Order: sequence, then structure tokens, then C-alpha cells
Amino acid sequence: MSNYEVHTGVIDAPTSDSPGSATVPPDRSPDVPVQLGTHFFRQRYLFAFATQAELLQYVRTQSSDADAKRQAEIMEAWAGLQERVAHLLQTEAEVADTIKLTAIPQEYRTTLEGFAADPLFQKSFSTLPTGFGLVEIDKLVAAQRTVNLEYVERLVALLPPEPSMGDLLEVCVSPKRKMDPIQHLEIIGQPVHVFSSPNSDIRFLGAFVKPLDAEDLGYAVMGGIPAAAVIAFVGYGAAPVNVLQVGRRVVLNNGFHRVYALRSRGVTQIPVVIQQVRNPFLEFPPGIAGLPKEYLLNVARPVLMKDFFEPDFAITLQVKDRIKTVTIAMNVGQHDVPA
Repeated sequence: MSNYEVHTGVIDAPTSDSPGSATVPPDRSPDVPVQLGTHFFRQRYLFAFATQAELLQYVRTQSSDADAKRQAEIMEAWAGLQERVAHLLQTEAEVADTIKLTAIPQEYRTTLEGFAADPLFQKSFSTLPTGFGLVEIDKLVAAQRTVNLEYVERLVALLPPEPSMGDLLEVCVSPKRKMDPIQHLEIIGQPVHVFSSPNSDIRFLGAFVKPLDAEDLGYAVMGGIPAAAVIAFVGYGAAPVNVLQVGRRVVLNNGFHRVYALRSRGVTQIPVVIQQVRNPFLEFPPGIAGLPKEYLLNVARPVLMKDFFEPDFAITLQVKDRIKTVTIAMNVGQHDVPA
């Protein structure tokens, strides 16, 4: 006989003074469907430069039901923009290669030297020749298609009314800045750790063998005689706004939302960390934000930051809210093998 019994039928509703009683609210009935996907944020999507297939897929999978229902309207607007886009690609060919780069005023040399001496800065920018400079925002090649408007509003609210060069250096170049907190959960009974953040920049930063010290022994919860420790790092990417310069072209690599926020406030030039790419075949990443390096480097007129501010080129959508997770799992194999 089963140890569990299931009863069905009509049950008298408990009185209001019954301890632990649970009643169905009068405005709800048991057959009300459970809502699915109820959290959204406002996003600016540069749909004018998207392909038709990309746009259809994005609206269908990422936006709210209300936006998905106006898919035909969105596609009609996209089609109406393609002649303007084609004209822009023709008349502004090579414009990305005319971007202005100038030196940061000498009076900020001490500040820049302090940033460059920071261990976090040095480790983040150790793979390419690196320097500082002022770049023209509008002609930055921008791989990212979307803008989280709510995040931009938070960034704008933190800016002074008229940012000085000192303010811009702190916002754009400082190796340290306030980041969203990261949540952690260890899965019970498994060597699995899950980290999450609303900031999509959260990432795995590598794992290394660490020499044991006395403090480490306190974490040896399974006892035994520890001989080695493996430490894994989870966190965020480098804080400075950085760009990759290939010849005369400058590609935005990190800090897109800060750049957008500053441009929306009327700032036209910003200080950035400039990484020099001398061999794009070997040193340039295969892609940035989903766009391949062949497009970013070889197309005469790629997407630029200024396109986000071109009338009608971007559309505001209600996009499904999300958080990003990083899962770290330890796979341990223990076997006897011939010596």
C-alpha cells in the first residue's frame, strides 16, 4: 500500500478565524493561467543596420508580446529605412578611418600614470601595446546593436551637469569603479558554484593552482591532508573604456553604455585606453558583440556610434529582463592506472 494518499472532491472552505487557513482571493479563480515572462526593460535597438532575418528573430525571441504583435509594423519601418542606409554606406565610405585621436592634456599626466601603475590595469592590458588618448565618439566603430535605456539613465544620473576632463577620466579610464553586486549559490551535494549578476559583463576570469597557506586549511571541509588548492576567479571585465586601433580605424571594445550615456549628454570626445593592434590576423578578436572582425575591420562603412543618434535608425522595445550566470563545476576523476 502506498504511504501517500491523494484525496479529491469538494472541501468546505475554512472560516476566516481558522488557524493556518488559506483562501482563494475573491478576484482570482483557480483556473487563472500563470503569467509567463512578466519582467521587461526598455531597450534601444539599432534595427536599421540589422539584416531582415536578424530583425525578425530578435523581435520574436527577445521582445515582449506587445512588440511581437507589431512585427509587421516594425518590418515595414525597417524596409522604409534601407534606402537611407544604402545612401549612407555610399556617401560615408571610409568615414570610420577619419576619426580624430588627440592627446590628453599634459596636466593630467600624473593621474594617467597612477592609473597605468595600478596592478589591475597592468594585468588587464598586458597583451597589446597600450596608451591613452582622446577619441571622437561619433566615428567609433560600434559592434553592439542594443542599448539598455534604464542602465543608461542610471549612468547619466551619476554624471555631473558639465563633466570636466577630470570627471571623464574617472568615468572612462579609472581601473576601479562601482559595480553591481554578484550573487553566489553553492549547489547542495555537488561541487558546483553558480554566480549571477544583472550586469552582463560578469565572467569567468580563470583558474590557477595556488600555494597552500595556513588560512587555506580552514576551507578543507572534507578533512584529509591538503597538498594543493585550485582557485577560480569570477568577476567583471576591465573597468576602463578601451578601444582597439587598427591602422586609422578605432573599434570600441568595452564601455559601450558609458560612451552612449556621455554622447547623449552632448559629450563629443572622451578619454579612453587605446590598444594598438599591429597584426589584426593574430591580435584582433574573432568577433565583438556578435559581429565578426571581417565586418568591423574591412567594411568601408561599418556601424558607428553616431548611428544610434540618427533619427529613426533605432527603435525602443520592451525586452525580456535577464540576469547572467557563471557556473563553475569541478569534475574529479580518481582511478587506479598502471604505473
